Amino acid sequence: GDVAPEPDSSAGLLQVSLQGTPHRVAGTVQGSTPVLRELNGATFKQPAPLAGPILIYRAKASEPSTLSTLAGLLGKVGVQLQSYHSSSMVAGEQWNVVGLSTPLSDLGELKPHVMEVFQLHL
Repeated sequence: GDVAPEPDSSAGLLQVSLQGTPHRVAGTVQGSTPVLRELNGATFKQPAPLAGPILIYRAKASEPSTLSTLAGLLGKVGVQLQSYHSSSMVAGEQWNVVGLSTPLSDLGELKPHVMEVFQLHL
């Protein structure tokens, strides 16, 4: 997709539009690790590392039980949660980036609890 450097104070920040998806992401590289700073206008106070298997989901900010549901699912299948980052709220929703020890084989149990979910292995 399109890559454009951010102006002035965000030196080194890249924005990427992924062709065929509605997502717009912005991030940088810290050391040798790419990090996510913004996803569809929602910013991360602490940049989320994009390394290894990661799960990204969007949920209503008024649903704090989503993280405990995810933790229960991970425990059931023997996957460890290695990191967790949540974004600022946009229109009552938050994006969450979860670092996992191994990818989940099935997102079906999580889908009823979130608005959107996908998994990447970087």
